[in-house]
Amino acid sequence: MAVKSPGARPPRRRRTPQDARQEILDATRRLLAERPAREATVLAIMEGTTLSRKSFYVHFRDRSELIIALVQPLRAQADAALEHWAAAASPVQAGRAALRASAALYRQHGTIMRALFWASAEDPDLATARHQLTQPVIDTALRVLTPIAACQDPNRLRATVRALVTMNQHSMLALPADATDADLDQLVDTLATIWERATLPAATGQPADPQQRA
Repeated sequence: MAVKSPGARPPRRRRTPQDARQEILDATRRLLAERPAREATVLAIMEGTTLSRKSFYVHFRDRSELIIALVQPLRAQADAALEHWAAAASPVQAGRAALRASAALYRQHGTIMRALFWASAEDPDLATARHQLTQPVIDTALRVLTPIAACQDPNRLRATVRALVTMNQHSMLALPADATDADLDQLVDTLATIWERATLPAATGQPADPQQRA
């Protein structure tokens, strides 16, 4: 009687296309949690499934399309937080809540987000996916802040918001999976304070933009 080796893959079995696709997505999440994104090759991913390697290309064009599929549900969560911010009566308080929701998302799905952000520099498709994740944040921030911002120069405000969004992303990409709620609260408080000082009028009523003070 043959003895199954400890490292042998589970026997293959027939699956629906939806189940097979989900198995590949789940295997990719596990792999990204254990190894750097550059090591998440198609071969390595499929070794974590009960499917053949060629099955990958039945469901995904390439690795970029796979990563985009992993990011898509996260965009829905991020968009919901942005809509809440845009519709809130108190933009400052709602902005902090949106930052907190974003930090929690990055903590939970940091491996996927890092795979997208770091690989996007060399992959046009992933660069597009990164843009689609980033641009709504910039657009929403401008929609909320334009009526109340200290700086009324649209170009200057847009440049400021873009820099602040980049700061958010890089700070949150550095969050470890075991970051505590207190860690998130501290990060959000720091980021929110920077946003408020960079974009809103000072408590004295003087504009925060030094060019407007001149």
